[in-house]
Amino acid sequence: MRAIKIVIAITWCLLTVLTPALADWPASMEIGGFAVTGITGTTGDDGSGKATGRIVIPGDGTCPVDLVMNSSGAVTGSARSGFTLGGVRIGGSFMLDDGHGLQGTGVIYTTGKQITDATISVDPQSGVSANGKVSLGSGFEVSVTCEASSRGISVKGSSQRDATLDTPIATYVFKGEVEVSCSGQAIVTTATGDVERKGKVGGMTSEFKGVSCQVDPASGEGEMNVGGTNITIDLW
Repeated sequence: MRAIKIVIAITWCLLTVLTPALADWPASMEIGGFAVTGITGTTGDDGSGKATGRIVIPGDGTCPVDLVMNSSGAVTGSARSGFTLGGVRIGGSFMLDDGHGLQGTGVIYTTGKQITDATISVDPQSGVSANGKVSLGSGFEVSVTCEASSRGISVKGSSQRDATLDTPIATYVFKGEVEVSCSGQAIVTTATGDVERKGKVGGMTSEFKGVSCQVDPASGEGEMNVGGTNITIDLW
């Protein structure tokens, strides 16, 4: 009987040493202003540990997060699945901590064209602020800023752009800029600038100021009215 008691005592000691503590992770906590719920994990004797949970994203619901706690009790998280805000999917890799909140890099999946190489910061009240780029053609990228919340998304950015159209009657040279914005969840591109028209009969040159048109983000084609003549110019 004594031998059995000794075996039981040894077994209990081994389980106590080898089994990570489960109760040291609360079911929910706040990190960097974000609520993290559904937490399950383990900790070791020194208080460090790992867990999983879900970050509550205002306007979206939740997204999964991996949590790490050091021996001092400081908790940080990492998330790689992304979330949806203002009807737009925001994907990437994110870090969560008390000092910086939720920040990361990734892609904002606006319709038609996406915002890539985005540096993304998420505020638990106001939503997303980001800087990235929209690639409109070979070698033509526009740097943009983006704001997203449960109310919607806005995108702003512009870049200089020149283009030439050669027709049997005249040559048109556009010099101006392309502005990138957002309508709903779709990227919109607008060209505004000056057009020089040089006629091929008589060589007459005319200048037209402040010409503007919508441009197809995919094809780069925009229809302009230049001095009463409609032309379609390829901007990228």
